[in-house]
Amino acid sequence: MHPSHSAASSVDRPFTWLMMYMLVTGLLYFLVTHVPMGSVQLVQPGIVDAHVPLLAFTLPLYLSYTLVMPVLVYMGRQSTWLLPTFFAGALAAGLCLVCHLFWPTMILRPETGSAWLDWLYRLDAPLAASPSGHVALPVAISVAMAGLRLQKAWIFAIWSVVLMLTVMTTGQHVFTDMAYGAAIGVACGVATLIFKHYAVDMRTLSALLLEWLCILVTIRVALHLADWRFYLLAMLIVAARQHALFVLYHDATHYNLTRRRSTNDFLTNLAIGVPGLVPIEFYRPLHLDHHQHAGTEQDPERRFLYFRQPWRFQPLSAKLLTKQLLGDLLMVNTLRNIAAYKAAGGAPPRLTRPLLAAALVWLMIVACLVWQCSIQEVGLLAMLWFIPLITLGTLLQKIRSIAEHSGGPGVTPGWQEWTYAWRVGWLGRFFIWPYNINLHLQHHRTASIPWHALPGAVGKDEHLLPSRALPSLMWSGLRRKS
Repeated sequence: MHPSHSAASSVDRPFTWLMMYMLVTGLLYFLVTHVPMGSVQLVQPGIVDAHVPLLAFTLPLYLSYTLVMPVLVYMGRQSTWLLPTFFAGALAAGLCLVCHLFWPTMILRPETGSAWLDWLYRLDAPLAASPSGHVALPVAISVAMAGLRLQKAWIFAIWSVVLMLTVMTTGQHVFTDMAYGAAIGVACGVATLIFKHYAVDMRTLSALLLEWLCILVTIRVALHLADWRFYLLAMLIVAARQHALFVLYHDATHYNLTRRRSTNDFLTNLAIGVPGLVPIEFYRPLHLDHHQHAGTEQDPERRFLYFRQPWRFQPLSAKLLTKQLLGDLLMVNTLRNIAAYKAAGGAPPRLTRPLLAAALVWLMIVACLVWQCSIQEVGLLAMLWFIPLITLGTLLQKIRSIAEHSGGPGVTPGWQEWTYAWRVGWLGRFFIWPYNINLHLQHHRTASIPWHALPGAVGKDEHLLPSRALPSLMWSGLRRKS
């Protein structure tokens, strides 16, 4: 079994993960507590709240929430249990933030007469009330640790109880906020244990969820601002993140999400196969043929992907390159791909159980959106998802595909491989080469290596092409000038 699918999977650079988590959740928390995007629902206190006293001295215990994840990372920094417990906590916190983003809530704070509580109220807005992330996070960690039978679970269980009480004794939340937060925490902890039982790669699942979080936040902000300039910016970001989802989808084609095939295909179709209109049952046979026949006339990229297009794995003139890129941007080449596949007798994807189950989930999601949103909102949602998918997203995927393979030795000076590996920066990773897909040569050598392990497959003396060489790989005019 590959280490990535083993139960003994540890976290590399755990404190880097912690900093990323704190940055993302901090920015989102600031957003939902300062810019409510929609009508704010006031959460009323209930019968239980009438019997909960305000206790100013519990404020330090309430603020100890900020230490939950740092303490978890410190305790598990060299342990294999850190990855699933960190995932459980991050999932619970992220789900609460998404709830606050789409369904803003607030509470009315009581008169306290306490300088400490008044200071807290000035510092923290009364928004983002329900569900309580203060409760969801530690509860999720406690449930995951208990399911893993860790002795340290009692620490976070007690911490959870303390925070469940102090969110109310400080007047920051009411009982229902706490209860909903606890329910989300339990659900996320149990979900994490199920994923672990099915040997799901937590790194890949985390990446899929992070990309969806970025898409959801982008679309929500664009709808809130309701300005065509922000719609265009949102489409660019959404297209880049859809592209990233398809890179992870590509990795899952080789069962790198989990070796349990039905689970792998269900999660992959749910994440992007169904909403991206390319079920994995359709893509996998073509992609495996590509690995087997790369560079030959039987390669599906030659037969379908570049059918009746200028690109022939050689640099193009300015005119032909413009024709190629515009054809990808304007769907012309996509229609040619479909026509070529049908002409070759290509069959539609098999209706497997994973595909039908994922489609059913998305049918329910769409039904909820239609029920909750106006016709205009549904139309804008469709526009912000599908236009990037079939235009900018297609263009980004085609540029990446061009960058992955050349016409063979001699096409690129100093490079003797059909398949390329690139040295890229943050901008290249955001748009063209997310999740180590720039190491495509290493992927072709051993397709069973998941994306996060690819850097370890690069030889010490192995040459990587600089990303700045990509334009000259595509445009022959640059090569003549150099």
